Amino acid sequence: MLVAKVYILRHGETNENRAHIIQGQLDTLLNEAGRKQAEMAVDLFRDVDLDFALTSDLQRAVETTEIILKDHPKRDSITLVKDKNLRERCFGKLEGLPISAKRAQTGLDETAENIQIFLNRALTWWDTQIVDGLTKAPGKKPHQVLVVSHGGFISALVKNLISSGRVKAEAEITNWICFNVSVTTIEVEENSEARLVRYSDVQHLKVDELVSYNADVVKAAEGLL
Repeated sequence: MLVAKVYILRHGETNENRAHIIQGQLDTLLNEAGRKQAEMAVDLFRDVDLDFALTSDLQRAVETTEIILKDHPKRDSITLVKDKNLRERCFGKLEGLPISAKRAQTGLDETAENIQIFLNRALTWWDTQIVDGLTKAPGKKPHQVLVVSHGGFISALVKNLISSGRVKAEAEITNWICFNVSVTTIEVEENSEARLVRYSDVQHLKVDELVSYNADVVKAAEGLL
């Protein structure tokens, strides 16, 4: 039996996204395009019987979530949780700099969040909040939850859910770009088996151009992701 349906959304565009600036945990804001993108996702979730909304506590994610929920029929009953565990990886001294600074970096950056700690944070969030929390929560099934996070976090989470056997992919993913306001959907069964239904889907976005490069993707960790 299906017990949970998890919709994982990347926040809307920021000026830093457009300029290929490393944001990490900088608390940046949506730009006009990002707010319009979030508005385009409103209809996508209007008829989804959401129980919960979980968002990174950074403003670009929170505002995206609030725009999507503002006209939702269940907006007064949806439990909204701001969770710092859904934050992007911290890039330390590189935050606020162009991606070229990351490419030029040599050696270990001790100011950045350790890659393994970052990956463990993502998987621990899934195990505790989704598997041990959401799927076992009382009430109607399946629970439906909106999760709003960041490009590097989402791609790292999904890759590791698949590689660890927690989630099975219905099709091979060859492009791991996670677009702004794209939707990734994972369905969880009562035995905790889960399947990836779609990854970085942007069919709901009526735009001619999307930022196609995420400066926060952990390129150096591709062997672990």
